[in-house]
Amino acid sequence: MQRAGVRRITVRLARHTCGTLPAFLKVHPKVAQATLRHSQISMTIDIYTHVVGDGERGAVAMPAELLEGPLIG
Repeated sequence: MQRAGVRRITVRLARHTCGTLPAFLKVHPKVAQATLRHSQISMTIDIYTHVVGDGERGAVAMPAELLEGPLIG
């Protein structure tokens, strides 16, 4: 992975990402709860879902739009 320049991530970080992505996409928290297999929604929301505001959404939307457009050059 080091030669390819890919960052190593832990299982813990992957679980937090799986909890936060539905929040980022404005999907109901029950979806993240089901994905992470938590029995209590409070576990999902309090520990695994990180707040995503409009600023973060805008910051991610810009490069996403660039990637969808035609390649320059």
